[in-house]
Amino acid sequence: MARIGLYSDAMIYDVLHTPGTAAEVDGLERMAARYARTRGRHRQAWLEPACGSGRFLRVAAGRGTPIVGVDLDPGMVAYANRRLGDAGAAGRARAVVGDITDMGGLIPDHRFDFAFNLINTIRHLRTDAAMVRHLREIRRVLRPGGVYAVGISLSDPAEVEEPSEDVWTAARGRVRVRQLVSYLPQTEPGSRVERIISHLEISRPGGVEHRDSSYELRTYTLAQWEAVVRKAGLARVACVDERGDEIELFVPGYAIHLLRTPERDHARE
Repeated sequence: MARIGLYSDAMIYDVLHTPGTAAEVDGLERMAARYARTRGRHRQAWLEPACGSGRFLRVAAGRGTPIVGVDLDPGMVAYANRRLGDAGAAGRARAVVGDITDMGGLIPDHRFDFAFNLINTIRHLRTDAAMVRHLREIRRVLRPGGVYAVGISLSDPAEVEEPSEDVWTAARGRVRVRQLVSYLPQTEPGSRVERIISHLEISRPGGVEHRDSSYELRTYTLAQWEAVVRKAGLARVACVDERGDEIELFVPGYAIHLLRTPERDHARE
């Protein structure tokens, strides 16, 4: 039983997460078209912080959208760029190695119209201070009126959250991957940690491999989330589902929060 995290194996990560990406990009396109208020007649440019294996980069670039991904893991970035090259999309998309809380040496100011970070990836940032730094970086790199789509599950300390599980399956060629994910909310008062346990079953013609790993996600109540968004100088303009349709915000629960930069951003003038 190997203790190798899913994120340390770019190919297996990509096999598991790529199915359904085209439909997700459909939703992102609707969000960008409806909510980004950037000026000019340019084609919208996108940014994906924590881009992983580049599945969104490939699909968006294949549709003609200029897009850049940033990720801390060199293996993921190398895999993403290799797949972009294989798809003939390297001219419209690229991934770069970088810290999403400090992209100053990578991304110039006012470069993008739309950015996105889905499925709780943003909760890997371990402190509120790191979250604020990240959101301020997003404000810096978005054009005035640009939008950041953040998929995040919020917690309610008044609600007792029970452990839960998800099962994900996917296949590519002769490789089949099954992931069982267990979510273990912390019950200690004041704790802001949710523990995630992953069990991978990877089937190849030569046999079956099992991998176990775990990691932690930082939790946010609605008030805590609104505080970091406000401190970063962004404003939530809507909550939407994966299709880009507006929904009512329920806590606890998952939603995509659309955060807009000021249309006249005096912090940059």
